[in-house]
Amino acid sequence: MKTWDVVIIGGGVIGLSLARSLRHSGGSVLVVEKSEPAREATHAAGGMIAHCDPENPPAMARIIAASGRMYPQFIAELRAEAFESPDLRVDGTIAFCGEGGLPACEGARPLHDAAELAQLEPLIALRGQAYLLPECSVDPRKLASALEKAARKLGVDFVTGSAVTEVAVLGRRVTGARTAKSFYMAAAVVNCAGAWASQIKPFGMPTRPVKGQMVCVVPQAGAHAAGPLIRHVVRTPDVYIIPRSDGRLLLGATVEEAGFDKHVDADTVQRLYRAAVNIAPEIGQMRIHDAWAGLRPGSPDGLPILGATSLPGYYAATGHYRDGIMLAPVTAQLMTQLLTGRSPDFDMGPFSPLRFL
Repeated sequence: MKTWDVVIIGGGVIGLSLARSLRHSGGSVLVVEKSEPAREATHAAGGMIAHCDPENPPAMARIIAASGRMYPQFIAELRAEAFESPDLRVDGTIAFCGEGGLPACEGARPLHDAAELAQLEPLIALRGQAYLLPECSVDPRKLASALEKAARKLGVDFVTGSAVTEVAVLGRRVTGARTAKSFYMAAAVVNCAGAWASQIKPFGMPTRPVKGQMVCVVPQAGAHAAGPLIRHVVRTPDVYIIPRSDGRLLLGATVEEAGFDKHVDADTVQRLYRAAVNIAPEIGQMRIHDAWAGLRPGSPDGLPILGATSLPGYYAATGHYRDGIMLAPVTAQLMTQLLTGRSPDFDMGPFSPLRFL
C-alpha cells in the first residue's frame, strides 16, 4: 500500500498552499478533497489582502503582517512554477473608517480632502474621512488554479470527489485518513477542511460555516473598458469594492450565521449593488453578471486553528474565517515548519487546537 508523509484533508487555498510548501521541503503529500479543489470558500472569496483592517484580531497582528509581506514573493514564485497570474493588484485600498482614526498600519495615511481623493479615484462620490492603505488584492480563483497547477507539477498527489470521514488511529497515533471507499496511509494528517473541519471523525475541529454573499458587476455589452472602473479596493462599513484587471468589480459581502445554506438572496444582491452605486454612481451603468455565496470557516474565538493536536500525528490548519486568502503564505510556512520538526517563526500558542480542550 502506498504511503505518504502527510495527508491533507481539504483542497482549498490553505490545503493547496501547505501541500506545495511541503513538497518544496521534500515531503510526499496527498490532498484529499470532497469535491474539486478550491470550489468552496476559496472560490467565493473576494481576495483582499487586508492587513490594515482595524477589525483584524490583535492576536493575529504579527502573522497577518508577515503574510502581507510574503505575498509579492509568494505570487512571483507561483507565476514561475505554474505560468499563471493570480492578478495581484498593488494599487492599495481606500478605506472609509468613520470615527475610528488612522488604521494602525505602516504606510497608511489619511486623505485630507475631497480633491486628494478625487485625484486617486475621480469616480468616487462618497465623502467622509478616508485613508489610503498599502494593501493588495488577488483573484482567489486564479490563485487557486496556480496553486493546484504548481502542486501537481511538484508531485503532490490528489484524490477528488471523495470526502474524508475519519482520521485513522492505531496505538494512540494517526495512521492515515479514510473515505467511504479508501484508506490513505500517512505519518501525519492535517485537517484543512474549512467549514467542514468539524465533521472529521473522531477528532473534528470546532469550526462552523459563516455565510457570505457577493456580487460581480461588469461593463454593459459594447462598453469599452481598458481596465477596471475603479483602481483601488474601496472599503466602507456598508460594502467593499474589489477591482479585477479585466474590468470586473466584486461587491461584498454579508456575514450570516445560516449553517450550510448557500442560497443567494435577491434583496441582498440589490442592497450590495445600491451601496456600491452610492460610492461610485457610474457603477449604476454596469450590469450584474453573477452572484454567489460562500461558507467561511469560523472558530469559537475568531482565531485560526493551527498546529498539533493532542493526538500524535494529527494537525489542524483551519478556522481562518475571512482571512484564508490573506493568511495562506504564512500558514503554509508555519505548518511546514511544524510538520518537518523545525521551530515555527511565530508563537503558535494563541492558535493551538489544544485551547479548545
